[in-house]
Amino acid sequence: MPTLEIIPIKSFKILEEGDDLVSVLFESMKQENLNLEENDILVVASKIVSVVEHRVVHYSSIEPTQLAEKLAKKAKIDSEFAQVILEESNADYIGCVPGAITTISKYGLLANAGSDQSNVGEKQVVLLPKNCKESAKEIHEKLEEKTGKYVGIIIADSRTMPLRLGTVGGALATYGFKSIIDERGNQDLFGRQMHITTRAIADQLATAAEILMGETNERTPFVIIRGYPFERINKSDEIDINSRITAEQCMFIGPLLPCLREKISGDVQND
Repeated sequence: MPTLEIIPIKSFKILEEGDDLVSVLFESMKQENLNLEENDILVVASKIVSVVEHRVVHYSSIEPTQLAEKLAKKAKIDSEFAQVILEESNADYIGCVPGAITTISKYGLLANAGSDQSNVGEKQVVLLPKNCKESAKEIHEKLEEKTGKYVGIIIADSRTMPLRLGTVGGALATYGFKSIIDERGNQDLFGRQMHITTRAIADQLATAAEILMGETNERTPFVIIRGYPFERINKSDEIDINSRITAEQCMFIGPLLPCLREKISGDVQND
């Protein structure tokens, strides 16, 4: 069995819009006497990708609709924040709890469509990166160009699990390695064939990294995972891990969709 090292990299500065993410990474590693090695996996917090890509929205640019006002009241959040959530999810939401609107977006079932107000200025919202896959590819290619090392990339964010308290890590995008392992057709210890099991390797690694990244003032947006025996893949085999399953195929959401869609349609019509 492989032994994994999980190595946190504290950023030497708070990243700002327009910063060069890779340059900040290298300076941060230099200050901690760290280097990338061949076949490392670099986990990058999605928020800093968003910030450097100018994905920060100011309340002054937002005009809430009546639906946003209605949902904001239910969720006990600002109406401007609710409007951002609706726009980021194309108004594909399930309902509200205090503090959050539960949405379905291209990145899955998320609180507030992944939009976040933590570690950002007052009356501002950080959106998820526009194209996480492209961002992961760019980081991978820059690192290979500058170091000569082959490094897998995970862009990670925290998320919640149905009926579980607290957050775990999740991979919004990967690049350079096989991120999902299909166990269907393999046999268990007793010779039973697996029929539905796939292993979300990238999500598991993202959760390991999130232990050290933290959620508040840790200022640790980079983590190196060293020792995982990943399988390299060609550019032509790269996939968007968010496109592998639809809401209809999800064992949690699929059975609920008919009543959820009816509820949402009624809310929109009554807006």
